[in-house]
Amino acid sequence: MIEEVADISQVHQWKFHVFEEAFPNQTFTLDSCNDSVYGICFSPPNCEVVCLTFTCSGKMCTFYNFESSKASSNELTENYLSVKTQFAGPEIHKQLINIFDYLNKRYFENFDLTDEGNYWETKNDQLLEDTFEKYTNLINGFDSLLDNIPIGAHETVEEYLIRIAEITHKNNKGNRNDNKDLQ
Repeated sequence: MIEEVADISQVHQWKFHVFEEAFPNQTFTLDSCNDSVYGICFSPPNCEVVCLTFTCSGKMCTFYNFESSKASSNELTENYLSVKTQFAGPEIHKQLINIFDYLNKRYFENFDLTDEGNYWETKNDQLLEDTFEKYTNLINGFDSLLDNIPIGAHETVEEYLIRIAEITHKNNKGNRNDNKDLQ
C-alpha cells in the first residue's frame, strides 16, 4: 500500500512522508506493540494531510495523536482519519475518494467512509459540485457577515456570535415575508 500511495503522490507531485514500512514479523500484534507508526502521509494541494498510518496492531491512527502507551495496551480510541477538502476543490476530493475506493478494495478490512460531498456513495459529479458550491457560499456568507458586523468593544465572542445569529435570523425572516409578497 505504501509503495502505491507513494507512486500516486509522485505522479500528482504531492509531498509525502513514509513512516515504518513493515510490521514486526510481517503481521499485526497486540502482544508487543512498539513506539512505531506504520504507513504514509501525503499532502494534496490546499488540503489537510491524508494519514494512512497504523499502529502495530493494524489500527488506523494519525501520527500526531499517536501514544505508544495506549497502542501497546490497545486503548487507542481513535480509529479513523479525517480530511478537510473544502479548499482543495471537488477535483482533489474526487481523486481522494477514488484513492480510498481503490485502497479499500485492495488493502482494508472493515473500512467505512463518511463523505459530506456524497461522492463516495453516488459517484455523482454534479452532486459533488453542488455540495462544494453550497459550502463555499456558506463560508463566504459567514465571512461577509464578520466583515460587515464588527465585534463590539466589550462584547465576548459568544455574545458576538449570538448577535450575528439574531441579525441573520431577523433578516431571513424579513426576506421570507418579502418573498411571500412576490408570490
